[in-house]
Amino acid sequence: MDITAYQCPACGSQIIAEDSSGISCNEGHHFPFISDSGIPVFESEDQDVNEYTIKEAAEIHDNALTWLLDTFSEDESELRTRLISRLRLQKGQNILVTGAGAGNDIPYIAECVGVEGKIFAQDYARQMLMVGAQRCEHLADNNIEFSVSDATNLPFRDNFFDAVYHFGGLNLFSDIGRGISEMDRVVKAGGRVVFGDEGLPPWLRDTEYGRMIINNNALCEFEPPLEYLPVRARDVTLSWEVGYYFYVIEYTASNSDLPIEISIPHVGKRGGSIESRYFGVLEGVNPKLKETLYEEAERRGLGRVEFLEAVLRDGLKK
Repeated sequence: MDITAYQCPACGSQIIAEDSSGISCNEGHHFPFISDSGIPVFESEDQDVNEYTIKEAAEIHDNALTWLLDTFSEDESELRTRLISRLRLQKGQNILVTGAGAGNDIPYIAECVGVEGKIFAQDYARQMLMVGAQRCEHLADNNIEFSVSDATNLPFRDNFFDAVYHFGGLNLFSDIGRGISEMDRVVKAGGRVVFGDEGLPPWLRDTEYGRMIINNNALCEFEPPLEYLPVRARDVTLSWEVGYYFYVIEYTASNSDLPIEISIPHVGKRGGSIESRYFGVLEGVNPKLKETLYEEAERRGLGRVEFLEAVLRDGLKK
C-alpha cells in the first residue's frame, strides 16, 4: 500500500504508519482494514441506506446497467472506452476513481495507464467496493488500491493525481459542490477531471421523451452542476451520453487565474476600464447633474470616466 498518497480525512495530516490492523496519521487517528483485505475504511455509509449499501447492491446495479444498455442500444465496452478517453490517460499515470462501485471502469482504465500506472478506487458503500475489489482480482499485474471513504472528504493528498474520474452517483452526494471541489483538490494542475451522472438536457425535459425518462427515473431531472466548477477550470466541455440520459462534464485543472488585464481603458463615450467600472463605483448623484456632466464630457471630447476622474482630482486639490 502506498501510504504517501493518503492524508487523514479527520485532521488533514499525513498518513505515516501501516500495520496489520490498518493505517494511522501522525495525529493518532487510526483507520482499520477490512479483515485481511488491506482495504482501509476511512468512512463508510451505514448498511441499508440505499440501493448501493445493501447486500445485493452489485446484483441490483448489474440488472439496472443491463436494462440501461438494452434500452438505449449501447455497447458497454464502447461506452466506457468513449468516456474514459476523455481523461486523456497515459502509461504510468496515477488516477483516482471516485464512487468506483463494482469496479466496472477499472479494467478499461488499467489498460490505459498500464502496469506502470496506479489506480486508486474509492467508494462510500463498503458492500459495493468489496465486490469491485473481487472483480478486479484478475488485474493482479496492475497496481490498484481500494479504500472505503467519503468522496466529499477524500483521504488523499492535494495535487497528487494525474486524473480523477467519476461516473454515476454524484446526484446522491450529500454535498455535490464539495464532491467536485474535492476532485479538483487532489488532481494536479494540467490534470483531467471527468464526471457525469443522470440528467437530461434542458431542451428535452419538457418533451414526451423527457417526461417518460424522468417519470421512470426522477434523478434524470437533475441539471449538470456547472455552478460548482472551480473558477480556474480550463477546457471545459459539457456533453451528454446514452440517449441524453447522462450529462458528462470534463475539464483540465489549473492553479492559475484566468488571464485578464482589467486596467486597459475603453475608447468611447463611457470610457474607463473593467477595473474602474467595477471597483470605482461611487455614490449616486442628482440625475440632472449626471446628464450635465455627461454633456460636458462629450463637449470636451473626453470619455465620461476620464472627465469625472479629472473633476474629482481637481476638486480634491482645492
